[in-house]
Amino acid sequence: MNEKPGFKKETAIVGLIVAAWLVVTLVILSLFGISQGWPAFLTLIFFFEAGAKTENLKNIFVGAVVGILLGAALHLLGGALAPALGVDLALLLIVFVIVFLIIFLGDVAHMFFNNYTFCYFCVSTIFSEPATLEWLAVLLLGGLFFTGGILGIIKLIIRDKETQS
Repeated sequence: MNEKPGFKKETAIVGLIVAAWLVVTLVILSLFGISQGWPAFLTLIFFFEAGAKTENLKNIFVGAVVGILLGAALHLLGGALAPALGVDLALLLIVFVIVFLIIFLGDVAHMFFNNYTFCYFCVSTIFSEPATLEWLAVLLLGGLFFTGGILGIIKLIIRDKETQS
């Protein structure tokens, strides 16, 4: 079952669809003054990495929300503990606790604490000032629009292809 290396028509079509829909999503976000689309775009990457199973979307979106909120908690708790512990020690201690909890609680509350939680937490900590509410809105509204739109378009293509056969 070795496929020949080379370009595939299906891959090119999917690439064009995703690229076009990503640009549409960026344009729509920009109309609302939003320049950061990363919370929405990661959902599609994780969806395909998780085997393109729609039942994984719940874990992806819930884990993402929790990860973004934990990133906000890092900033809030860091500011509260920094005067007593110093900035570096406060942030390191909080990161340690959060990462431990993500991993430890994953066994009992996997929908909330999973790899998606960890990724969104990590990405949200890159920014010196979190835009938590904007990121949550982009994740939920933009993520549903972006990922849902891609899935809808692909479903239409597959359905059209099946009716032609």
